[in-house]
Amino acid sequence: MTTTAMEGGLEEGQRKKAQVLKERGNSFYVRHQFRQAIEWYTKALDANPVAYDVWTNRASTYAALRMWEEGLADAREAVRINPNWVKGHWRAGVCLVNMNQHKEAKEAFECGLRMSPHSEQIKQELRAVEEHLKTLPTSAEEAKRQGNAHFKEGNFEKAIKLYKESISLLLQDSSKEEQSMRAALLINTAECYRQVGEYEQVVETCDRAIGTGILADNRNLKVKAHLRRGLALEKLERFNKAREDFRVALELEPTNHIASTGLIRCAKANRLVGGSQ
Repeated sequence: MTTTAMEGGLEEGQRKKAQVLKERGNSFYVRHQFRQAIEWYTKALDANPVAYDVWTNRASTYAALRMWEEGLADAREAVRINPNWVKGHWRAGVCLVNMNQHKEAKEAFECGLRMSPHSEQIKQELRAVEEHLKTLPTSAEEAKRQGNAHFKEGNFEKAIKLYKESISLLLQDSSKEEQSMRAALLINTAECYRQVGEYEQVVETCDRAIGTGILADNRNLKVKAHLRRGLALEKLERFNKAREDFRVALELEPTNHIASTGLIRCAKANRLVGGSQ
């Protein structure tokens, strides 16, 4: 089905407006001005929400900025509108690969290849994913073990990928022991992000660990989660929130030096900025 066929409910003027906005986005894209391209593609989609080609254009632009989740969401919207849109499946696969979700990427590439059996680009992407899947550990424990080994060697990016792979191998409705393992893996991942200075990712990952609820029964993991989030929040100059995390960690472990010194640093920093952070 063509974009035009799906635009049946749009007025001619609205279609033309959307096309002009899309072309403006394209002009920024080819000049690698990706933020501006996103702005104009968004305006085009506001004018014509069923323009699946524009959804994949914006997905491609997000990908150029390494905003994989946003790119994946746009690619999926494109194939929701038009399930036969090959470029949408391909773009979803590319985003999933970069999100370390290789099994889902394989499915996306296979969908695209069924619709375009002679696409060398998709064949190449699919082969690469299949080769990668062969190298992955087959159990959560093995992935965790490999992740720990990379962590000890200072290979934090590799450790992050393996910890994420380990999490993906754990069942959602798992035993309490596996839930505890998931929380520990998230906290390990957060520490890797901290080591490479990705502090927003530290906060987000610790939020997920704390949100599992399993930490209520594991004091050691709870202390680690609050400490790591507190240290990241301090780096982000969110001193009040950092102090709260250090305070929780200190209540759980009154002799914890990292928590006590963190509280002191944040109190001093807060006074310097007027206590507004």
